[in-house]
This record gives sequence, C-alpha cells and structure tokens, in this order.
Amino acid sequence: MSSLEGIAREVRRCRRCRLGYIRKNAVPGAGPSRAKMFFVGEAPGRDEDTSGRPFVGQSGKILTAILKSARVRREDAFITSVNKCRPPGNRRPRADEVATCRPYLMRQIDLVRPRVIVALGLHSLYALTTFRGSMSKARKYQFVYHGIPLIATYHPAAVLYNRPVRATIRKDIALAAQIARTTKPREGGIDPVPGIPFRKRVSSGGVPWDGGSKFLLIRRMDEGLWGIPKGGVEEGETLEQTALRELKEEAGLKGKTVCPIKRIRYRFYESESEMNFDKTVCYFLVRVRRGKVKLERGFEDYRWCTYEEACRILHYTNDRSVMRAARMAVRRLS
Repeated sequence: MSSLEGIAREVRRCRRCRLGYIRKNAVPGAGPSRAKMFFVGEAPGRDEDTSGRPFVGQSGKILTAILKSARVRREDAFITSVNKCRPPGNRRPRADEVATCRPYLMRQIDLVRPRVIVALGLHSLYALTTFRGSMSKARKYQFVYHGIPLIATYHPAAVLYNRPVRATIRKDIALAAQIARTTKPREGGIDPVPGIPFRKRVSSGGVPWDGGSKFLLIRRMDEGLWGIPKGGVEEGETLEQTALRELKEEAGLKGKTVCPIKRIRYRFYESESEMNFDKTVCYFLVRVRRGKVKLERGFEDYRWCTYEEACRILHYTNDRSVMRAARMAVRRLS
C-alpha cells in the first residue's frame, strides 16, 4: 500500500480530468498519518490553489477558529477535500470530476484509519455515502463510512452568509472530538509473521446481480462494513456451489452463476489461531431475482447499488476490484 506522501505525489502529477490542466497547485491535504479526526471539504478555493495547502482562505480561518473553540488542535487532524484541484470560478465539481478524484480520498482514509470522519458540507457527504437530502436532515443521522463513524455538518463557508450556523458546526465538531477520544481504533489486516508456516484457505463468493444495473451488498454487524456474500468452501462442494450457498445463507436469495469474474489471493496473520494464512477467494457473477432479502444473523443491512454506489461504500480494495470485474462482465453480456 502506498504512503500518504506517495498519494500526494500522484495528486500533484494527476491529469485525469480537466481540472488537472487548469489548476495552479493540486491540494492533496495535510495532517498526521495517524490522525484521529479526518475532515473532508468540497474542493480547493483560490487561496488553496495558490498555496497548495488545504483550508487556508476565509473558510480555513473560520474552521481553525471553530476547531480551537471546540478544543481540537488543527495540527492533530488530517484535513483534505473530495476534489484536489480548484474548479474554475469556484464552481461545484462535476460528477465525472468527483468520480475521478474520489479514489485518492478513499486511499487516504484507508491509510490514516481515523476514529471519526467529519464531512464539511453536502458535497463531501454525498461523495462518502449514498445519502441524498438536506444538511438539516443529515445531521439527524448516524453515518458510518467503512466502519468509521461519520459526522455531517455545514461547510465553514456557510458562516459567511449565516453567522448562527457557526455554533452548529462547533457543536458537531465537539461531538466528533468526543467520538475520537472514546472510540477504539478498528484493527485492519495483519501482515504475515516471519517464521510461521502458512495454511491454505479457499473461499468462494458471488456478486448478486439483478439482471439490470444493480448489485446487492450486505453489511456486517460487528464491523459495520459493506461486503459481498462469500464463505469457505466445504468438503465436496464446487466453487460455484459455495457461492450460491453463501448467497442463500447470508441473504436468503437463490441465484444462478453466470460466469467467473475474479480470483483474489492474499496472505495475512490471524492472531486468534496464531497462524499465517494464504487465502484464495474465487468470485462469480450471480443472477438473482430482487425478492425479499432475509439476512443471516451477524448482518444488519442490505442495499441494491449501482456500480458507482457500490464502489463508494465498499471498504476493501479487493472488493472494489471484484465490483469492477462484475461490471465488465455485465457489459460483455450486453
């Protein structure tokens, strides 16, 4: 996995969308690599474009003051934005510009692994969740992004034309700070430990597809993460049989495998068994009917998503690569 500085170098070289050709400086973001709080704005403004640093203009001064009043040290937080380049005239970033730049943000969050994320404004909230609505409504929800609590609040720029909203932002950031202090960090995968032998594991899963443009994701209760139905291959089963069984057990749906789409292999250390594992997961595209979903115990939610929505809420890079393979398979079929 790359470092934050590695991502910053990529961002500064990036020309993947039109904004990369008209900016003065890209603005990757700034903050410690293990920041407990992670702030996400919309896009750089004029001052940020000139300096290459996030939130240094009027909005930045307001944010710094609010952080101080909420007893949050700015230098302890990671601060960035969804889009890393300034749109001309400070217009809203377009959908294709957001889609092009969002992977940088997702990788930054994966590396920092903050204890709480603060979405500053609806644009950043929309980029991190599937919510669509007003900020007044969003503030009533408890969001989770890849297992990380997410607090939605107004963008600091709102204070420029609505001074009373300053107290609201301060209240939301104070709540986020409390969550950061009291929430334990979620453990990620552990690299293999040298000197310990590897044990092989084989699993199989299916990406449930409705025959149109939607795919089914399910969310685990223990981690709050969205994923794809999958499980270990039992004795006497084929990979396809396992994928269909796991779909039936975890989501209560029957399906038919269409084609194999992806094989993922990775190695990790499991502290519970004190063993290294060499794991292979085989994925299939599975055609299902959008009937009633009955989740297995241990899962708390499900969602039919477009490809773009799925990639937005899936946590693991491997799962997002499987979704890309599923979309390519669907395109070939059509």
